[in-house]
Amino acid sequence: MSTPTSLSYVAYSSPLPPNSVVWGKQGESKALKQAQQTAWAAAFRSQLQEFDYEITDIEGTLPDGLKGSTLFRNGPSRFERGAQRVAHYLDGDGYLAKIAFAPNGKVYFTSRFISTAEHQKEAHANAFCFRTTFGNNKSGAPLTTWLDLYLKNPANTHILPWGNKLLALYEAGMPYRIEPTTLDTLGIEDLGGNLQSRSLPFDGPALWLAAIYWRSQGQQASTAHPHVDPERDRLVMWHWGMDISPGQPNALTIQLSEYNSDWQTVSSTHYKMPGAAVNPHDFALTPNYYIFFENALSFDVFPYLMGQKSPAECLKLLPKPTKVHLIPRPDGDMAKAKPLVMETEQWFSIHQACASEKTDGSVEIYSSGWPATTGGFLTSWGGYAPDFDAIAPTFLWQTTIHPTAKTITHQIALGTQNNCIAHPHTHPDYETLPSRYLYMAYCNNIGQSSPPVGYLRLDTHRQTQQLWTTHPQSFVEEPVIVPHPQGKKEDDGWLLGLIYDHLQKRSSLAIFDLANLAGGPICRLWFTHHLAHGLHGSWISKYYGPTASPLSL
Repeated sequence: MSTPTSLSYVAYSSPLPPNSVVWGKQGESKALKQAQQTAWAAAFRSQLQEFDYEITDIEGTLPDGLKGSTLFRNGPSRFERGAQRVAHYLDGDGYLAKIAFAPNGKVYFTSRFISTAEHQKEAHANAFCFRTTFGNNKSGAPLTTWLDLYLKNPANTHILPWGNKLLALYEAGMPYRIEPTTLDTLGIEDLGGNLQSRSLPFDGPALWLAAIYWRSQGQQASTAHPHVDPERDRLVMWHWGMDISPGQPNALTIQLSEYNSDWQTVSSTHYKMPGAAVNPHDFALTPNYYIFFENALSFDVFPYLMGQKSPAECLKLLPKPTKVHLIPRPDGDMAKAKPLVMETEQWFSIHQACASEKTDGSVEIYSSGWPATTGGFLTSWGGYAPDFDAIAPTFLWQTTIHPTAKTITHQIALGTQNNCIAHPHTHPDYETLPSRYLYMAYCNNIGQSSPPVGYLRLDTHRQTQQLWTTHPQSFVEEPVIVPHPQGKKEDDGWLLGLIYDHLQKRSSLAIFDLANLAGGPICRLWFTHHLAHGLHGSWISKYYGPTASPLSL
């Protein structure tokens, strides 16, 4: 197993100065930078305990509009087995946290590991037993990994409440169904048979080679980033695999499925991306289009077959344009149109905040991503904790496509001032509609990589910002945007964000007024412990705490 790099630990006797820029070329001093690195690394300590308790350490007042609702959050939390540590934090076992806001104003915290089949086996062996997407080999590698193409599903990326199901998602594997009140793992979810092994159309040695490559890229895989169309009240998910035919370019196959609130399939669309080496991480949705950004990547399969590298380590960004795919939705006004593929300058797309269609027929997409870089990139996020001296900054990008004229513009979003950001979102009721405000995690090192230490609200009409920052030894997670139940304006609601405070060695949930983000949290719920830095979360306007009926999503 590869040995992960570690950030050095240093002592620093007092808190860092507020709003210090201590990472990157603008760093104020080596000692300050090392102090923030130490705090950042501590945000990635394993949290192995599972909790059930009432939160009583509360600052401010819980908004009445949140009472009777629930916040779910997913992320990696176990990074060690025995004497081994994961080589990349994204391979850590999935850990669900739930904050349930009771109708009477009490708040309850519950957490559980997602008990996947791999988690159960590794717990029994007290060792890593599987290869992983980003960095780990099995114990005893490389002999035990030669031609072993099975990849662990940690179910650690997202948590989705929809209809009567709560699903833990990982984009290179099957979803796991979770009981919402207890967070018990109920088992693998096949989404009504939409997730099945695909039969390959030929036999013999070519079948073996195709199966190897297909398996290495993810089999029976479903996106970790579904999107909801608030106008049609539909969930849109996509499932993917690799299609390899002799004499033909490799192709990524995508099945887009739209589900109503009863999980009935309303529509299904199949699409191919010839030459794509790996699946996109996210997509965007408008009333008429599914939108995918295809990053220009190559996949060197042989080091993976030989057990020398993980799939992520075999990827390389190519000096080619990034493609944008506009795929017509089957019940939209453009249903009879052909898919449109456009190109932008090279960049690496990560997350899509939202997309909309303008009155002139253009399509506008806001995304987070990295500028053009060379060499490895995903593995730069590995080690004990992501090292911001080794990774590209994440910017908010604005892409505008005119389908009729077949023109495209792509730039860093106006008003962001080259801020390093992460996880941009809009109000969920505006996800497919023209929206004015975007909310995102904020890093206070302009134009360069640094950890997320606050939240930013962008007014896309005025190209102005609202900012709130915590101290430099405290780190925020993805914002979850919650609508006000009687809201009439786009910024009627709340931003919910988990924050790790290294000075207190514990985490909290901060609640902000969307209209006054700069005013700071209006309520803060302190946990009795820390949470490892998480990935994605979801909110639902139903209560799943003590006394709630089980399986009542």
